[in-house]
Amino acid sequence: MREARIKGALVGVEAISPEGLKDVYKGFNATGNALVARLRTFRAHDVHVLGSFIFGLPSDHASTFAATAALADKADITFAQFVMLTPYPGTLDFERWAKDADAAGKHVDGIPYSRHWLIPRAGRPHIYTHHPEMSPEEIRLGTQRTWDQFYSLASVWRRSKSATSVRNRLAFVLVSKLYRQMYANTGITTDSGRAARAVRWSRWLAAPLQKLFAGKPMPELEAPAAAEIESAA
Repeated sequence: MREARIKGALVGVEAISPEGLKDVYKGFNATGNALVARLRTFRAHDVHVLGSFIFGLPSDHASTFAATAALADKADITFAQFVMLTPYPGTLDFERWAKDADAAGKHVDGIPYSRHWLIPRAGRPHIYTHHPEMSPEEIRLGTQRTWDQFYSLASVWRRSKSATSVRNRLAFVLVSKLYRQMYANTGITTDSGRAARAVRWSRWLAAPLQKLFAGKPMPELEAPAAAEIESAA
């Protein structure tokens, strides 16, 4: 990947335990220190990792959230996203889940659970499947806490050491905070006030980021005329 000049990769870790990996049909993946070593291999070759983790799997426990955050930190991944289990068409479990949901008559404002992506965000449930140990609110709060822990200012600043200058470290902090605000606060929180503040923060952070990443003007570069485009086609 480094020889191909790839700078970053989304890695679907999904779960950190053997039981969790079986839940997502990835029993062949590594866990524990072996997983940490594999993730750190990316960083050893200057490839940044956005690690993706799923919460709400049948084998998850109350301790899963903190354990996942600890592993993500130990593995030295650059970014992480913590999502709650949601059934989507094309997955192995979706058809069975949708059949049960439709049979139970579950819906929100006339929209069936089995078409949950059509439900307006304000009324959209966060958890769709029953968990044997935790309530939907416990899973949501645990997920929110994990986002808060991984993207705390101290943690973000520590990870920014991979940047080559103070300017780049600042950009890293802003990107991390923007990603956390846009992804977690607007998608997980049930507090409309907090979601509104997240939108405002995202807009404020986006402005300096645009300046940090904007390229130099190229006034000598001319856009091709419409006739040239048609002839090329």
